[in-house]
Amino acid sequence: MANDEYIAPRGAPGRLDRVLPALVPGLSRGAARRLIATGAVFLNGRCCKVSSRIIRAGDRLRVGAAPVPTAALAILYEDPDLIAIDKPAGMPSAPTREGALGTALEVLSAQLAARDGRPRPLWLVHRLDTVTSGVLLFAATRAAAALLSAAFQGQAVEKRYLALVDGVPANDEGVVDQPLHRRAGRALIDPAGKPSRSLWRVLRRDAGRALVEVRPQSGRMHQIRVHLQWLGHPIVGDRQYGGSRAPRLMLHAATVRVPHRAAEIEISAPVPAAFSAQGTQGT
Repeated sequence: MANDEYIAPRGAPGRLDRVLPALVPGLSRGAARRLIATGAVFLNGRCCKVSSRIIRAGDRLRVGAAPVPTAALAILYEDPDLIAIDKPAGMPSAPTREGALGTALEVLSAQLAARDGRPRPLWLVHRLDTVTSGVLLFAATRAAAALLSAAFQGQAVEKRYLALVDGVPANDEGVVDQPLHRRAGRALIDPAGKPSRSLWRVLRRDAGRALVEVRPQSGRMHQIRVHLQWLGHPIVGDRQYGGSRAPRLMLHAATVRVPHRAAEIEISAPVPAAFSAQGTQGT
C-alpha cells in the first residue's frame, strides 16, 4: 500500500475517510482515519489530514508510510487545547512536499496516537526552520488553532532565540530594523521588502564567538539568520548566510510567551548540548 497511487473514479465522490477504504484493498475506515491523522495520505500531491475532505472524480490519492518515531519528542507543555514540543534540529515542522515524512507534525501525531490509543487532531500554528531547534506549538482544537494563529499574526507572541555567532559584537545590545524580501528560498535585505525588526543582546563572549539573545518583533522567513548576517555576525553553522562550519545551525527557539486561556504562559526548551560543545556553556 505504501506509496501506491489511486485515482478516484467517476461516481465515487465523498469524504476522504470513506473513499480511501473503497480504493485501498483491506483498509478499514478506522485505519484510513489513522493514516490521515498521521499525515501519511496525500491528495493531488499535498498532505491532507482532514478526514472529511470531499474527494472528486479524478483526484489522485497516495498513501505513504505512517511515520514511526525513532525517539519520542519531548513534550514541554500539554493541556486539552495546546501542546508544545522541543523540536530537534534537522526535523521539518510540517510536510512541505509530497512524500515528506518524519516531520514534527507527523511524528507527534503518531506519538500521541500510540500513547492515547486513538488519533488526535493537531494544528501547527507557527513554524521553525528545519535546521532550528526549540519550542514548537500545536493547537489541539480548531478553536485554539484560530486563537493562537491570530496571536502570532497580531504579534502578541513573544519569542526568544539563542544564537551562537561568528565574531564578537562591539556593542552589548542593539536593534536590526531591515526589511526582508523572499526570493528562491532565501531572504534578502531589500528596501522594498516587508518591515522586519529584531532586538538583540550579547549574553556571553568567547574566543572569536558570542552567544546572542534575539527577540524578533516580526516573523519573516530566515529573519534572525539574515539580520545577524547583516550585523556582521552570521550564525555558526549557517552556510547559507555566511556562517562558519559546524555540525548544525546554532540557532535555538529557547522561549515562547503566548496568550492562552485568558492568561499568558511561557514555555521554554533547554539549550541543546551542541551549544556547549561549540564553546559556550549556556546563559
